[in-house]
Amino acid sequence: MAAETKANIIAAATNEFVKLGFEGASINVIAAATDTSKRMLYYHFGSKEGLYRAVLEATYERMDSIEPGVDFEAIEPMEALRRYAMEAFDMHLDNEDFVRLVMAENLNDAAVIRNSAPIRNRITTNLARLEKIWELGCAAGVMRTDIRLIDLYLAITAISFSAISNRATLNVSLGIDLADPKEIAFRRNLVADVACAYASK
Repeated sequence: MAAETKANIIAAATNEFVKLGFEGASINVIAAATDTSKRMLYYHFGSKEGLYRAVLEATYERMDSIEPGVDFEAIEPMEALRRYAMEAFDMHLDNEDFVRLVMAENLNDAAVIRNSAPIRNRITTNLARLEKIWELGCAAGVMRTDIRLIDLYLAITAISFSAISNRATLNVSLGIDLADPKEIAFRRNLVADVACAYASK
């Protein structure tokens, strides 16, 4: 399959799965949106589940392929951690489809991710970037050595993720508009403050 054709199919399938979930998504609608056929989709992806896996893997790859704006090893460790946290927030904000697909995958007991080595490998790679910053911070004596890296990672991810995943419910229940530019700016700084406060020695 040509790269451009595959990218168009993945884009259309992503839109369909995000809007309607796995069960509600229609292969026929995806085929029509990409000027292809249901038969061809099954030929290249094997099944609806195979196409869904390809969508998830492409979404994780897109998150992982965003190049960091700074060389984290070239600046002071606490500042590197701060920028890492902010960039993680920005990546979630700019990729709402990723958040919604991960929400659906959690409801599905991580059935697809569980069987996808590319996704698991990308998560490991992302953790390795944070680990390098933490190691440099510990070596410089400015970060704690008695924390678990995964907890630092989850603190960053939780704030970044919830700013998208809980947007509608928090607007109704608390009257907070997380899409407001001021709220976005506040939460972008908050994720950095939390990460640095937790890691700081």
